[in-house]
Amino acid sequence: MKRTKETFFREHPDWQYRQGVSGLKEFDGEDLQYDSRNQHNKEQQKQWIFDQIEEKKRRQDQEKAEEQAYAQQTLEINRFRGMLQDNFASRKTDMGVATKQTNLQLAKEKKDKEEREKQEKLAAERAERDLLLQRGRKQPYNG
Repeated sequence: MKRTKETFFREHPDWQYRQGVSGLKEFDGEDLQYDSRNQHNKEQQKQWIFDQIEEKKRRQDQEKAEEQAYAQQTLEINRFRGMLQDNFASRKTDMGVATKQTNLQLAKEKKDKEEREKQEKLAAERAERDLLLQRGRKQPYNG
């Protein structure tokens, strides 16, 4: 569509354009730059579309790179968490084994102590019994 309404505000063509066989090369309301301006607008729109396509591609590439970085970070965190869990489990197992050994040692010491006290008590009872048996016998005088 030609812009005929805009010609009202345009200046009159220069005298070079008004000379010729008929005296005029451009009439009021006529737009001689329509085709070139239209072509320029089309080229400008193409360039803008290409710019938008490139910007969209850069944005998509950036988002993809961010997603890959996030995935890599998540993998590293999960790997490190797994290592920490394994370390914790092995420490817990080691502590359980150490506690079990300590408890067994304490139980053995307690059993040995009870057995020793029992033997000492039996020995004391035997000694007392022997002493009581000797008291009831006649003893020679050593005097």
